[in-house]
Amino acid sequence: MVVEDIIIIDTLSTINKQDELVKQKLQELKERFYHIKLYDFETVTDTIVGYDFLESDTNIDYSFDYEPFVKRINSDSISLYTKNMEVVIHKSKFDKTKSKLTYDSDSLNIIQIDNHDVVGAEDVPNSYISKMYLDLSNNIVEIDKRYFEDLYEPNFDLTEAYYYDKEIIIRMGNSDGYLGYNVTFFIDEVLNIKRIIYIP
Repeated sequence: MVVEDIIIIDTLSTINKQDELVKQKLQELKERFYHIKLYDFETVTDTIVGYDFLESDTNIDYSFDYEPFVKRINSDSISLYTKNMEVVIHKSKFDKTKSKLTYDSDSLNIIQIDNHDVVGAEDVPNSYISKMYLDLSNNIVEIDKRYFEDLYEPNFDLTEAYYYDKEIIIRMGNSDGYLGYNVTFFIDEVLNIKRIIYIP
């Protein structure tokens, strides 16, 4: 920083220009970039992309280029953990008697469950994500069910979590064997949550 002896009185146009620069700076600080491996047929490309890029193509095939959390899988849950941080996801058996099922008028395919579109199942699902929470240095934070209640047939073998730039990233590859899909959660330091679903 350079300290000047003279006092400069800003004009209105200069102040407006400075305000605009500050706004642009704040927008830059909000932007997040991710190191990924992008898969395109037989090639793999290491690259850095913004969130907008990840959101723009729901068919994109990629993986995050970060060290994953340690994984512990149980019959109905998965724990993904690193120092002072743990992600826990539970799954439960789906009970169709407790849900409202909407079928396609031209077939027996289920198109909605409890008024939201079905992801990962064509018929009655076998399982669904029933609970998600974070353990942040023994502070338990439950994830609201609206972020996962429409995600069926979770596959814990294809579930990973990462920590990068003060953000927890969770990526799942779920499927009933036919309708596979990937879902990625971004949870920032103030617990804002974004979700992207990728359908091949």
